[in-house]
Amino acid sequence: MASELNQQRIIDEFLRCFRKMLMEPELSGELVRIAKEHINEPNAFQKIAEEVSNQTTLKIPEEHSEADRLFIKLLMDTVKSDVNLY
Repeated sequence: MASELNQQRIIDEFLRCFRKMLMEPELSGELVRIAKEHINEPNAFQKIAEEVSNQTTLKIPEEHSEADRLFIKLLMDTVKSDVNLY
């Protein structure tokens, strides 16, 4: 039961993020720009999380939730896939 509640909380956090991205179309481009800028740096994961919080309306707390980690990983994977296409 606790695992199901945790999964639902993660899904809910993701949905909030995607809703925000749909309501603010420029947000997606900004997220990709931030990820591209920091993806090859040491501690890229942390730097991307900090910059997203500092430069956008998405706020990622210093203590990352599972949903935060999944979102940043998805963002990094998206940028890596995009770079590999060219």
